Amino acid sequence: MAETVLRLGHVWSNSEVHAVSVQKFADDVSAATNGEVRIDIYGNSTLGSDRELLEGIKFMTNDIWVGGAGVLSTASDTARIFTIPFMIQDIDHYNAVYDGEVGQQVTDAIRNESGYEVLSYWLRGPRWLTTKKEIHKPDDLSGLKVRVPDSTVTVKSWNQLGVAATPMNFGEVFNALQQGVIDGQENPLSLIDSSQFAQVVKYLIRTEHAYEPVTVVMDAQRLQEMPENHRKAIMEAANGVAKKYAADEVNKGEQAFLTKLQNDGMILIEPDKQPFQEKVGSDFVKENFPTVSDLYTTIVGVGTPANK
Repeated sequence: MAETVLRLGHVWSNSEVHAVSVQKFADDVSAATNGEVRIDIYGNSTLGSDRELLEGIKFMTNDIWVGGAGVLSTASDTARIFTIPFMIQDIDHYNAVYDGEVGQQVTDAIRNESGYEVLSYWLRGPRWLTTKKEIHKPDDLSGLKVRVPDSTVTVKSWNQLGVAATPMNFGEVFNALQQGVIDGQENPLSLIDSSQFAQVVKYLIRTEHAYEPVTVVMDAQRLQEMPENHRKAIMEAANGVAKKYAADEVNKGEQAFLTKLQNDGMILIEPDKQPFQEKVGSDFVKENFPTVSDLYTTIVGVGTPANK
C-alpha cells in the first residue's frame, strides 16, 4: 500500500508537554500501520495560528490540528463550552466530563455542526493569568490589555471581567509583552514556562479559571474515508500513550512549574476566586451563550451526588 502522509500543525515549541505528546502520537500511528501512515509535524506556528490550522484542515493545507479546544468555537456553537471560565472545578471533574458520556455528546455535536472530528481530549493544566501588575480582585483588571485566544467565549468572558481582551497569534505574545503592547496573558503553567514569559511579565495569578482540553482534530469525512485499519490506528494512538503522557506530565508538573516560575522571578498571587466566578457564572452564560446554557448546567453537575 502506498504511504499516506498527514501534515499535523500546532503552535508550541518542541519542549512543551503537548508537543512531545504529538510526537508520541505520530510515532504510534507509524508503528501501528507498519509505516503506511506517516504524520509529519509542523510545530511552533510554522503553518500558522491555531485558527489558521483549524481552517487549514478544510483547505487541506494541513490534515491534523492539535491545540486548545476553544478555537473550535469558530466553527461550532457547542464548542463554546470549552472556555467558559470556572466551569470545571478540578482534574477529577475534568476527567469525568471529557472521558465520559458528556464528552462523547460534545464530540458528536461538534461533528454534526462543523464537520470536524475530535479524536481525543488531552489534559492540559488549568489556565493562569500573568500580568505586569498585581491582581487581587476583578476591579484590578479594569482596562488591562490581556492576550487571549481567538474565541468569542474567551473574549466576552474576559471583557466581562474588566479587561480589554486582545486576541493575538501565540507566536507574537512574548514580543508584545516585552514591548508593552499588552499587559498580560493567560495560559497553563507549562506553556508559561516553556515560552519564558517570566522574562517579560512579573505576576503569576492563581486563577485556574479554565481547564480547556487540548483537542486532536481531523476532518470527519476524511477520517471516515480512510481504510479501517488506518482509522483505528489513528484513533487508538490519539487516545493511548500520547494522551497518558500528557496527563501524567500535567499532573506531576504543576507544582514543579510553579516552583520554577517563582525561582525565575515571578511573584505568586492567590486571590479569592469567588468574586471572579460570580461575574461569569450561570446568569452570564445564559445571557451570552444560550445555546450551551443547558450543557453548561449539565457539566457543572457532573460528579455531584445526584449525578453519580
